Amino acid sequence: MKHLVDVSATEAKVHFLKDSSYFNGDLPEYISFEPILEDVAKTLGDKNYSAFKNEKPDSFPDVNYSFVANKDGRFAWRPYELMHPAIYVSLVNMICSAENWPQITARFAEFKRGAVVCCSSPVMSVDHQSHQAAQVRHWWQTVEQQSLIHSLEFNHLLHTDVTDCYGSLYTHSISWALHGLTDAKINKGKNSLLGNKIDAHIQASRYGQTNGI
Repeated sequence: MKHLVDVSATEAKVHFLKDSSYFNGDLPEYISFEPILEDVAKTLGDKNYSAFKNEKPDSFPDVNYSFVANKDGRFAWRPYELMHPAIYVSLVNMICSAENWPQITARFAEFKRGAVVCCSSPVMSVDHQSHQAAQVRHWWQTVEQQSLIHSLEFNHLLHTDVTDCYGSLYTHSISWALHGLTDAKINKGKNSLLGNKIDAHIQASRYGQTNGI
């Protein structure tokens, strides 16, 4: 398996335009989003969706398709959204450009320093396994197996779920993460920052909302 941040911009784009990347939940096999993603990608080329739109999509509700799914078969319901394909492909084009992808991977390289280990970073399968299976295997190796190893040294293990602490993501925090809080605040609303462009895409698909992801 490969870590997504270790591949080229071209490989990343191919990965993001796969059905399993657009939505990695459990759906019947006959439901595939790849054909529409391919058609949209062919129409947009490397362009932004704004080159084709007549109105601002953030002025309209229900641009994305929303639904809820049960997590544990009991009372844990979680909301999901299928991002509008045109906005999704436009976002992929922007993130995976030759200029922007190195900026993203460099930022992730900075986060690798220190004692914190990110075990949930996306991985790609390099064999017959699905990407989802590769992700599960990666989790098993880096979390489950390492927990057993560390249990020889430590007496206690603390389990937390980030969704219990942060029910949603604030879209402006994307820019904070990519550029740092200071630079993001100074350049708030400016289209020169990649984080702001990503933020704008997400808002465009969510009725201009900056929270609730």
